[in-house]
Amino acid sequence: MNRSNLRNWVVLAITTVVILGGVWLVQAKPWSASRGDPTDPGGLSTSGVTLPKGQDPPKVGQTAPDFTAPGIDGTTISLSGLRGKPVWLILGTTWCTYCRSEAPDVQALSVEYAGRVTVVAVYIAEDELTVTPYAERLKLTYPQIADANMQIGTAYAVMGMPAHFFLDSTGTVAQTRVGAISRQAASNILASLT
Repeated sequence: MNRSNLRNWVVLAITTVVILGGVWLVQAKPWSASRGDPTDPGGLSTSGVTLPKGQDPPKVGQTAPDFTAPGIDGTTISLSGLRGKPVWLILGTTWCTYCRSEAPDVQALSVEYAGRVTVVAVYIAEDELTVTPYAERLKLTYPQIADANMQIGTAYAVMGMPAHFFLDSTGTVAQTRVGAISRQAASNILASLT
């Protein structure tokens, strides 16, 4: 084999390794703030929310930012009005794959913890005309809010979705998770709040 052919084979081998490595990275499990939980799928999408410089999401031990917003069913939902029992606040979108994949588990847990925990979903930068058919298609019965102007998403400094805020009965942030959460991990947190 002459030098030219050897060089072509080496270039071809290196190119193949680089391409295969790129494919592996694209298909690898995404990182999330909730990694470390082996039952947690850890999926994460970006939110597109632009935050003022220095704004951070609410931290554990802080009171969650209050909001009052219309639900897609026409009711008015006030976070402060839900005090007295824990709240699981989920911020996401209809196009977020991870949000959609965890929705059946969220629905099941909202039924399992009915009367003990209030589950509320907020859809960032989406209107009621988008959220309503999505919630109907997935048979979601817990309160749904279309946050078209991103006021809630900005108040919670959501940069990745889904973003989970678990609030105790006083409205204080007890735990947060960014990225998809497994049913078991969410159930464990809800059980600790009730």
